[in-house]
Amino acid sequence: MLRMRVARRCLGAMWALVALGAAAAPPAMRFSDAWSPEDCGLFKLDARQPEALCGFVSVPLRHRDPDSPRIRLAVVVLPALTDTAQRRKDPLFLAQGGPGGTTIGTFAQLLVSDPGKRPTLDRDLVLWDQRGTYFSQPRLQCRELAALPDDADERQQADAMNRCGERLAHEGFDLSAFNSLENARDVDSVRAALGYDSFDFYGVSYGTELAQFLMRERPRGLRAVVLDAVVPIGFSLVTDALANKQQVMQRYAESCAQSKACNDAYPDLGARYFALLDRLDKHPVSLDTVAAAGSAATPRALPQAAASAAGDNAPERLTGRELDGALYQSIYMREAVPLVPYVVYRAEQGDFSFVLNFVQLMQASDSDMADAMYITVVCAEHGDTPPSALRFPGLRKRLAEEGRNDARALLATCRDWKIRLLDKALLQPVHSDIPTLLLSGRFDPITPPEMADRVAATLSRAVRFTFAGGTHGQAFTVPCANRLIAQFLDDPMRRPDGACVQEATPTFYTPDQLLRLPARLPGSASIEDHMQALAGPGLAVTLALALLFSAVPVYSVAEVVRVFRGRRSELPEGWRGRLIGAAPWVPVLGAFLLLAFLVSVGTSIGDAIERNQFLLLVGVVPAWVKSLTWALLPFVAAMALMTAALRLLWRHRARSVAGRIYYTLLVVAGWSVCLALFKTGLFGL
Repeated sequence: MLRMRVARRCLGAMWALVALGAAAAPPAMRFSDAWSPEDCGLFKLDARQPEALCGFVSVPLRHRDPDSPRIRLAVVVLPALTDTAQRRKDPLFLAQGGPGGTTIGTFAQLLVSDPGKRPTLDRDLVLWDQRGTYFSQPRLQCRELAALPDDADERQQADAMNRCGERLAHEGFDLSAFNSLENARDVDSVRAALGYDSFDFYGVSYGTELAQFLMRERPRGLRAVVLDAVVPIGFSLVTDALANKQQVMQRYAESCAQSKACNDAYPDLGARYFALLDRLDKHPVSLDTVAAAGSAATPRALPQAAASAAGDNAPERLTGRELDGALYQSIYMREAVPLVPYVVYRAEQGDFSFVLNFVQLMQASDSDMADAMYITVVCAEHGDTPPSALRFPGLRKRLAEEGRNDARALLATCRDWKIRLLDKALLQPVHSDIPTLLLSGRFDPITPPEMADRVAATLSRAVRFTFAGGTHGQAFTVPCANRLIAQFLDDPMRRPDGACVQEATPTFYTPDQLLRLPARLPGSASIEDHMQALAGPGLAVTLALALLFSAVPVYSVAEVVRVFRGRRSELPEGWRGRLIGAAPWVPVLGAFLLLAFLVSVGTSIGDAIERNQFLLLVGVVPAWVKSLTWALLPFVAAMALMTAALRLLWRHRARSVAGRIYYTLLVVAGWSVCLALFKTGLFGL
């Protein structure tokens, strides 16, 4: 158990003022001795004062036990970006979901690097990693699970979970203290350690459940609450999440059916999707070609959030479960919404590029999920779930079996770890008059808008909005959501102007609106495979461009030499002579036209991918890319002029033999560019 020495606690406030400097700290902050400053690099944050203040806050393991050991919570304060006169005195606390996710790792660098994503500019933002999560001490993470071999069976997984629980217990941690109640009580301790008198609170996903625990505790100074991707208190990740998982795919199918273009392209989307999953379960697809390139994380018989953190390698065979798991995890991202029907369509055609790329992305990303914290929170609330609750009536057979196996594994871990249950009264709906803003996304795969309705029903000052194209969490990346939060915090008693929420229902991509990136072989392809397929054309274009630009120094020197030697070439009369005379400079013109085309194409495609990086996971670009071919026509015209000049150079023996051969190479290089570009399939008339 990590304990702070008395001397360090006593010097905490003084150290804060000396090390950070009074000018660096926001005016509202008055550090207590529970605060210990640290370099922000410890939290993998590239920021310096006064951009951010970083440190730990010491809190009791059990807040109502005066003899309780101390733990340390990682805290980052991002001061308001307005001057002192305009700065609001109450900060906005930010809470990540999971449970077990890292607030600092998820949001801190994003908000420092791109202040435009801050939900409010005139308030300090307080980010803290909840007890047991990534940067806080201790971190409840099961390294035993990550060390399992790729082919570990359920018995080995259960054994790893047992060893993890035993290790954490032997290290002196009372795992039952890592629950939502103590987690919520930490918030007021952090507020007091930083010296704020009042504060606002934002929570996303599990952070919204934490917010409701906080509202029940009613700490001093809690002014307003924002709930984003709302989880009703008492919602069970053991039994309740599966119905939402099934519902979200039905919602996609219904939305597609309501769009003529989508319905024409993907009729009966829902039925086709479930039929595809059944087919893959019966006849899995070999993914041997992917294993050679590197593969990624897929859930095992663990809770979803914990499974995502496990980091197992992808199986060599793709079943319906793996496809469904990858697609489900991806639709947490807003950018995935318009591409979901197309992904299903391509999978029906035998193209599983999306799965390959998505699982590789998951493997490449570092796991910062505190999986043991996930387990302690869920077990404290629902570890007594009876076997009768695992029947899952109304769910598809595959989903019900999946949920039953995962739930049994989790509940067995709850028993093995001996996690004590919270009082069931704490899981009843919260009744509160604290002003609350609730935000939902129509395509949220785990916390649909109906869940926000349930929470709002017992909050007397609740205001809620649903985003038609939203998924899991609206703040930070959706400007409208940020504006709503800012308006609400400025005056919590007044309803924000929600006009911007009335966004159009997402338009789903149809096959004619997308172009597949080239691949070495037909069928599924990873991003690396696409890049290798483009390497050949890219090399050809690069070499040709370099050769064409070589005409600048070559002909410049040649012309200077010709002038000094006083040589004059006898040229034919009329346009032929003029073209021969201009021949050296046509390649230079062609090189600049080609460069302009490549810059235009690169910028256009780059902008499209930046707006929706999910396109790369699917291995496509918008079909309008093909229309950029018209921008290549000036270069083609230059090449036609060069070709005509080349014929005249050889016919009239203008210039030296070496000069004519060099010009021939220029013409061949130019036309090879056109051939290489057309062979990619991305260009053509």
